[in-house]
Amino acid sequence: MSIYEKKNLMEQSFFQKLFKKQPKQNFIIELENTLFENEDKLLTLDISTINSLKQKYNIKSEDFTYEREFLLNRFISHCLWDEHLSDEEKKQLSYLAKLLDIPEEYLNNKIAEEGKVIYKKKVQLVISDDKIENSEKEELDSLEKEFNISESDSTEILSNEVSSKIQTYVNSLLEKRRISPDEEKKLNEMISGMHVNASFSGDGISRFRKYWDIENAELVSIETPINLQKSESLYFTAKIEWFEERTRTTSVSYGGISTKFKICKGVYLRGGSIAPMRNTEEYLKLIDNGDIYFTNKRIIFMGQHGNKQIPYSKILAFTPFADGIEIDKDTGKKPFFKYEDSELMGIYLARLLKDF
Repeated sequence: MSIYEKKNLMEQSFFQKLFKKQPKQNFIIELENTLFENEDKLLTLDISTINSLKQKYNIKSEDFTYEREFLLNRFISHCLWDEHLSDEEKKQLSYLAKLLDIPEEYLNNKIAEEGKVIYKKKVQLVISDDKIENSEKEELDSLEKEFNISESDSTEILSNEVSSKIQTYVNSLLEKRRISPDEEKKLNEMISGMHVNASFSGDGISRFRKYWDIENAELVSIETPINLQKSESLYFTAKIEWFEERTRTTSVSYGGISTKFKICKGVYLRGGSIAPMRNTEEYLKLIDNGDIYFTNKRIIFMGQHGNKQIPYSKILAFTPFADGIEIDKDTGKKPFFKYEDSELMGIYLARLLKDF
């Protein structure tokens, strides 16, 4: 398929014929026609042929800049159909830029611009299997030289694409808030396989890895500062505030049916009945604060005003909130444990109730 196409020249207008002038636009048409006839032997096209056209149409260096660049860009696109640029093609492009009176700097920038697009596509292909082999790194280095891509640009492209791929995987892990050992292994393999220096093992990674272990791995007991029953082990402890739901009266109003009877001037007798009505609201009352302990058998609370315990056999369910958890028992009031890391507390309690 031809790079250029042969076109008919524009006809002269009445005044152009009168003053024996050629339509200036015909310079670009004749220029493309010349390239069309010589595109297979471009290096043999003498620059004098192009200069003759310039003289014929009185073309200055600043004329038809966009059109001349467009002709060069079409040849660049033709050379890059296979996403490579051979030395022969570079030589042809350099000569064509000279014929079209286009600075070498423009050509080099355009090649680098197109090369960065190709380089980025190649990087995406290379890291599709989550690793960069030595042979693949050599291919990338070759492309960098082939398209005159600066080392800083190639490094930025590679770093951005690799980081984006790893970050996408990390985000998927953080979204489900759990990270299994296999997922952590895959992440580490991605980081080492793609030669990443940046760290992706932030607080979220270690926290959600811990969540997975609490829910799935064998629980590891911790040292206990209190005396426990035989075969009882401690797994979680924290300082909390113990709240319970209470009801209080907010106001008292009166209502009922009544009538007035006039006895004499200024004196009335009221008949009927008026009953008081209480308006109430529920609220959480702070009962105590102290240390809470989750063992494999029960919840133990040691507060400033006393100690309490809730055997797991008495717990029907619990509800997690952003600032704590509420315990539903088979009898009695529902305590609310206020604790800033309610998610961690809830995960431990869920696992211990499951294993009980």
